[in-house]
Amino acid sequence: MLFKVDTLFGHVIEETANGAVYRDDGSKVDGNNLRPCFGCKAKCQPGEHDPCIADLPNTLNACCGHGLETTPVSGSQPGYVGLTDGRIIRFAGNLGGDRIKAAVAAACANQALPEGFQVTETAWWGGLTQDQVNLVHAKIPLYIAKLVKSVSGVTPSAFLNGEAPWWVELSDDQKNQIWDLLSANHSQFVKLILEGGPDADAPDMDFKAKPTATATAG
Repeated sequence: MLFKVDTLFGHVIEETANGAVYRDDGSKVDGNNLRPCFGCKAKCQPGEHDPCIADLPNTLNACCGHGLETTPVSGSQPGYVGLTDGRIIRFAGNLGGDRIKAAVAAACANQALPEGFQVTETAWWGGLTQDQVNLVHAKIPLYIAKLVKSVSGVTPSAFLNGEAPWWVELSDDQKNQIWDLLSANHSQFVKLILEGGPDADAPDMDFKAKPTATATAG
């Protein structure tokens, strides 16, 4: 879990002293037997495509929103599709897979999106070649680790070794600070990586933690 309250396939979960539990009944989250999607009831697995929108064309990443109109934590719309050209489509999570597929088909054909879907932004990978995207993916963990160390004072070795997320053993306040710093600096990181700028461990790559607002989760 990134924050103490989050969602997992549409179900609100909370971090407790005994591990993550489902908020509705307090039962423990079993990583080997996760609840199905809150919306369509299909079985989901971390890292796999959401079943109702599997194999969307021209898509880098996506989430169906799992039946939630808005997220219980941040109040934002939980559904999104990140197209390979960088366009981000956002929508409520209770629209269903068929409508999401139709919206993606319209976007790919450069047609107007159906009601309920909006292109809200252009992602960092818009306009980049696959080689450039691969380079950013390879280098960005170093910059994230730099942010973690700037806030916590500890280098996240397990994260750099691919063994754990960057937020393991951090407080919610530290996670919030790092999340805000990452959001504020990500474009700079991408620019530096593509221009062959200083590595994240260079002396001039110094980031100072700053106070942030209340934690949010999608």
